[in-house]
Amino acid sequence: MSGEHRMSEMTQEEALRLADALVGQALKETEARCSVLAQFIDECDRAGSQTAAWSEALRELHALHDYRSGLMRRHSLIQEALDCLVGESPTQAPLPPPPNRTVLRPQQQVQVQARRRRS
Repeated sequence: MSGEHRMSEMTQEEALRLADALVGQALKETEARCSVLAQFIDECDRAGSQTAAWSEALRELHALHDYRSGLMRRHSLIQEALDCLVGESPTQAPLPPPPNRTVLRPQQQVQVQARRRRS
């Protein structure tokens, strides 16, 4: 239960940093697996032995390349979001509400059009 409570207290920056760490870890694991598969495929190619295991390794390598591309896109988006958060100035005051005149103009125009329709 304390874990759930902690999650609700997590700031946006903390959540993004956690996501960044998780995506970074997934990228490392994916790249390590790709390296092992590529080495296996290379050894099979050199031995001229294109077995079912070679075909399966090739399929997995292609799938992992697609997965890695998705992780790289996520990583990039997380980095952009973190850059935006770090670039934000906490001292900026919220914009004041628009003056009332801008709100009244459209209503007056609608009333004028309504009167014209009646006549």
